Amino acid sequence: MYAFGPYRLDVGGRILAREGQVVPLPPKTFDLLLLMAQSPGRAFSKQELMSALWPDVFVEEANLSFQVSVLRKALGEGGGPWIETVPKHGYRFTADVKRISAAAAAAIPAMTTATPVTTAATPTTRKTWMAVTAAALVLAAGGYLYLRARPRATPRAAAGVAVPLTSYQGFENTPSLSPDGSQVAFSWNGPGEDNYDIYVKLVGPGPPLRLTTDPARDDNPAWSPDGRVIAFQRFTTEAIADVFVLPALGGAERKIAAGVPAGRTGVDFAYAGDMSWSGDGRWLAFAGNLFQEDGRGIWLIAADGSERRRLTDSSDRAPTFSPDGRHLAFIRRTAGWTVHVLPLSSVMMPAGAPARVTPEAVWVRGLDWMPDGQGLVFSGAGHLGLSRLQRISLGPDRLTPLGPPELLPFGEQAAAVRISKTGRLVYSAQFRDTNIWKVSLDGHPRLGAAPIAPSTFDEHTPDYSPDGKRLAFASTRSGVEEIWISDANGSNPVQVTTTGGPQCSNPHWSRDGRTILLSSRREGPGDLYLLWPDSSELRRLTDHPAEDGEARWSRDGRTVYFASLRTGRFEGWKMPAGGGDAIRVTPNGGMTAVESLDGRFLYYAKDANSPTSIRRLPVGGGQETKVVDGLSYSINFVVADRGLYFLAVGDAPQKTSLDFYEFATGKRTTLLNIGKQWWYGMALAPDQRSLLLSTVDSAGSNLMLVDQFP
Repeated sequence: MYAFGPYRLDVGGRILAREGQVVPLPPKTFDLLLLMAQSPGRAFSKQELMSALWPDVFVEEANLSFQVSVLRKALGEGGGPWIETVPKHGYRFTADVKRISAAAAAAIPAMTTATPVTTAATPTTRKTWMAVTAAALVLAAGGYLYLRARPRATPRAAAGVAVPLTSYQGFENTPSLSPDGSQVAFSWNGPGEDNYDIYVKLVGPGPPLRLTTDPARDDNPAWSPDGRVIAFQRFTTEAIADVFVLPALGGAERKIAAGVPAGRTGVDFAYAGDMSWSGDGRWLAFAGNLFQEDGRGIWLIAADGSERRRLTDSSDRAPTFSPDGRHLAFIRRTAGWTVHVLPLSSVMMPAGAPARVTPEAVWVRGLDWMPDGQGLVFSGAGHLGLSRLQRISLGPDRLTPLGPPELLPFGEQAAAVRISKTGRLVYSAQFRDTNIWKVSLDGHPRLGAAPIAPSTFDEHTPDYSPDGKRLAFASTRSGVEEIWISDANGSNPVQVTTTGGPQCSNPHWSRDGRTILLSSRREGPGDLYLLWPDSSELRRLTDHPAEDGEARWSRDGRTVYFASLRTGRFEGWKMPAGGGDAIRVTPNGGMTAVESLDGRFLYYAKDANSPTSIRRLPVGGGQETKVVDGLSYSINFVVADRGLYFLAVGDAPQKTSLDFYEFATGKRTTLLNIGKQWWYGMALAPDQRSLLLSTVDSAGSNLMLVDQFP
């Protein structure tokens, strides 16, 4: 322990205190004070201090200037002058520093954070510090607004304890830690929740600094290994993005790849960042494909944009380089979303086949390597269920798990996660409450006064029983997605499946009300099942290796229509209701298919994008025609006797409306502006006097910080 003036510097506890009260310091600022306090009176060169504070990482001199400013401010008017500037050289600590023995330190009263430490400031002093703040913002990266008129004390995070780093309105997503762990870049839709941009924030109190201002969505920031630049993606559409780099201190952007189909939709949030730098800074890995004809997978592009190469050939995402650069972990779509590890050669080419290292039933939302490279931390859950952070240890080949995943003591609702080599961990914690609402179709359509069978988790994909007395719907209120049954008004909800995590959704009653058709990944990448709700018996209808889903009964109950990837893209298929051979029914892509009430036409969504269109075919075959555009998602429409009701979406997910398309006139009418983000599923009551739809009633995400991990 060291003592100078009224201050005590506890080296082991990494605490600076004044008269028994803790003075909060960011980690790098504490390290700077410790260096100088250990050698009082010595003139440190700027290069010497930068090398000590940021070993093996290139940083600008402005970073050191900022840390000195923060330290002077923290020490106040009396202690600030102790940090003396040595012209054209560096800095010297001039305080009278005394080293305190362990015995003497034990006699000092315990330090407390009960009352924040403040330093009295005159108006002149406040103006001076405002000027320092402005200068620091110009020189230093990432929301360096620590320099206010009065410092604020904040609780220090204990090892292994998660504390909020941000708590802003809206969504703070896809965090990326600077190499030294002192700053976090992230995407945020801003105080007005109207546009996603890239922000940088210093770990600790203070607001973030906005780096981008383009009206398009900016997302997936990735900090380069030298800390000088940040790569990010700018979405020109919901599914297409350009790749840019810009200086971490702010400045001119440079595009290095254009038109990357990234596979996002308007309802995605808080998931894994889709870009990662190689350790030498030469390559940037990202998910998607550079040109449509090249195919999806994980790609590498040179930092200057001059070279590109493909590493995987599947719908993979979230690539993450191991610390030694010899392995690439990523998330692959299987029965869920699972973590695979690809070995790499010294020239950044695949050195073998990727190996799956997480269980099939887990849907992984984010991942990163442990600092020692001997394992991975990932966020996982069942489909749409409650996510948690888990750790898995890997063998020397980094391809073989040494045991099952271990739940960490923090990380509930976690999505994207990043760990610095210094052992600091940051993750986005998401929350979402979706509910089913009844809309009366008599007179002027309107939402009901309260949701149907509500909870604080997700409710979606509702369906009425044929007699209109019961509902089937999917809910994550048990922690994972399962099928529930309730009375028509939502009362008396009962869980009727126990799949335990894989997708289990989209229930539809049979004509006799005895069975329910549903989709699940219980035993594969996606299959159809029949459920007997009174006994909870579940029988598999399809077992094709390709994904099958979004099933509907024909009007006579003898046929099941469904979407499948059996041809390599989603098409509409049909099969006998009891199982059997399937026949393709759509000519150029198709998803959810519903027969008209007279059984003459088949109405179906064109694809799984958002927005998409509704098409029509004669049931017996014939020419496909477009009916209407702007469908929010492929299952968000119902067929009535006079026309189609569907959830339409504008140029933002929150701009959702209930629209009606009339068969007789071809006229489209907006019946109700929902004013919320759409979610999954619609159901028409048997008497056609009301319908059910699902919306996002509240949602957001914050960034959480864990020091000293593991």
